[in-house]
Amino acid sequence: MERAAEPQIERYEASRRKAITVVESLRAGIPTRNSTRELPDLRESLTDLIRKDLKHFVKGDRPLGRLAWGPYGQGKTHALTTVEHAALDMGFAVSRVSLSREVSCHHLLNFYGRVASVIRTPDSKLMGLTKALSSKKAGDLGRSHILEDDRYGHPLPSIVLEDYFYSQGEEQELLYGDLTGNRLSGPELKRIHRGCRGDALPKFETNFRATQHGSAYFGMMADAIKMCGYKGWVLLLDEVELVGRLGKMGRLQAYRNLNGLLNWTDRPVQRDGEMELFSQNPYPIYTFGVVASSLRNDVWFSGTTTLTAKNDRVQIPELAVDKFGAEAGAVMRSFFEQAVSSHCPTIKPLETANLVTLLEHLVILHGTAYAWDSRLDVSNLVRSVGSQPIRTHIRATLEALDMAYLYQEDVRFGSIELVESSVREDADFFAEDP
Repeated sequence: MERAAEPQIERYEASRRKAITVVESLRAGIPTRNSTRELPDLRESLTDLIRKDLKHFVKGDRPLGRLAWGPYGQGKTHALTTVEHAALDMGFAVSRVSLSREVSCHHLLNFYGRVASVIRTPDSKLMGLTKALSSKKAGDLGRSHILEDDRYGHPLPSIVLEDYFYSQGEEQELLYGDLTGNRLSGPELKRIHRGCRGDALPKFETNFRATQHGSAYFGMMADAIKMCGYKGWVLLLDEVELVGRLGKMGRLQAYRNLNGLLNWTDRPVQRDGEMELFSQNPYPIYTFGVVASSLRNDVWFSGTTTLTAKNDRVQIPELAVDKFGAEAGAVMRSFFEQAVSSHCPTIKPLETANLVTLLEHLVILHGTAYAWDSRLDVSNLVRSVGSQPIRTHIRATLEALDMAYLYQEDVRFGSIELVESSVREDADFFAEDP
């Protein structure tokens, strides 16, 4: 009995494969490095600004981080994606997180666990630093800043990293977990250290405290990234406005942590009891975040719960003085001034002509991807969809093209107005205590 011939898989040209990748990534709402390269940059001035910062970073300078403000639906997340891909192309390791119920910035070490666990590198599709660390040895630590005395607020993270190179198997995996925020208990660290080094874990003048020494882990990871040959560590934060839903003390903590990660002050790290007054950031870290204008409008310039309540620009510095002293209050006043200064750009509504250019390019890509004569009156579609987020126009364009391709039908679009929700204090959203 003759065997049936196996069907031949059609081989597409590289240009068609690339077009399919871009179209399908936009359909899924997950932009890729290919899509940001192939489509026009709608926020070119913003991207160029961040690129300029990163070029200074490559040269060894430590530029101040930035926040970018913008109304709902004006491409803040897309701008963040473009910056992410640009940073990877320039040789940086990148961590990108969106603030949420589970990911807030008021507990520094918990926040570290979120960003350290999603590190992306230019030369690997896998999250994390294990591939890069596998090519290094303990001796490489001496050629970095990691073993320098007083480099970090506490020496424990650097010791854990050193132990990582002397361990293997499951114990090495446990130590990597600790290095990325899944902390091991003291007895477990002591056991592993003795097993791989043959002596006891050093005794510290001060025990490691999660609320006091979170910056040590940030510094260690940033230095490890540099040791592995990357240009530095870029932190990208989406939906920063959600800190506005924290309680008052939680917002103070979040603002202080952001202030340090953004490198907005040259004050040295100070501590008050168990609390870390995280100020100076001497590590190779660059932070860029996007923020909905509602945080500034609802919380910073208006009352947080009632019309007579003090806004955050007034009450947070006062709270900082009460809790941590006069200098802490000065740090917070400086933070708010910097955040609303020209250093932090505002993403303005996109001009219709630029949106039409983007969508026309998408029409061409759709035709290349599915090998058909794609045509669409983009200007008419933009008028029909109206004043909606950019992603809504992209989805509408793809839907219209799909219907025309599959059924030779035209699609009529209407829309409803989408309103951005408030980010005022919400006791049920985050826990106030770190």
